[in-house]
Amino acid sequence: MTDRLRRSFLYTPADDPEMMAKAADTDADAVIFDLEDAVPDDAVPGARENVGDVLADASFGGTETCVRINGYRTDMWLDDLLGSVEAGIDTVILPMLETPSELETFVSVARQADGTTPEFVATVETPRGLSAIEDIADRGAAFSEVTALSFGFGDYTNAIGATGRPARVREHANLQVVGAAASAGLAPLATVYQDFRDTEGLREAAERAREIGYVGQKAIHPAQIEVLNDVYTPTDEEVEQARRFVETFAESPKDSIVVDGVFLDTAIVEQYETVLARHEEITGVSS
Repeated sequence: MTDRLRRSFLYTPADDPEMMAKAADTDADAVIFDLEDAVPDDAVPGARENVGDVLADASFGGTETCVRINGYRTDMWLDDLLGSVEAGIDTVILPMLETPSELETFVSVARQADGTTPEFVATVETPRGLSAIEDIADRGAAFSEVTALSFGFGDYTNAIGATGRPARVREHANLQVVGAAASAGLAPLATVYQDFRDTEGLREAAERAREIGYVGQKAIHPAQIEVLNDVYTPTDEEVEQARRFVETFAESPKDSIVVDGVFLDTAIVEQYETVLARHEEITGVSS
């Protein structure tokens, strides 16, 4: 799993250089230059060039720079991937994965390309991909460059013929993704919340995702970044409680204890250690 801070990823279409450059000034932990859904096919070659130009001209500082390339079953993915490596992108978002061999192909090609091999976020968005998610995650664990696992809610619901954006489908997929990510040691990233004006709905969806283990989430609009950064950052109260539980348990000679009415054993304390690790990752201050 990567040590990057990934509470929020902001999508921006790669055929709009001005919008891409502006993304550097947001508080997003990562920006995703999109060559896939947000760009018409005939505009993709120019959008690829924009990636290199914007990275050369704009300062992204510590912001992680990503490109979502086109999927394996298109005739654009190879040029997208090679162009991203040449541009010096940090991370490539791989959409529409359906088999472990597809993931292996992407990584192998990138390793042989002229440039530094980026990290990869493996993304499943189809019924076939979701059914193979454990195999895809396990294959990704064999490559140090594959650091995260995600899910595309919109494409999946379209593929199964669902009406609207049913919460039950989202929760079902969320559990599968976070479980597969955990078993493979990958960072689970939650899917976008599509109504960027619905701040309350975004917060509720993000809180549910964080509760089951997600470390961050993708966004389609800058207005969503503040909420995501807030939700995926442990509160002062959570950090203080976690510190108290971890320290008290470490000082106890027993294998299980009760602190402030909360039962603690080794497995439960590990959850609170995760809270402290996230706090240190975000603030740079040891807990």
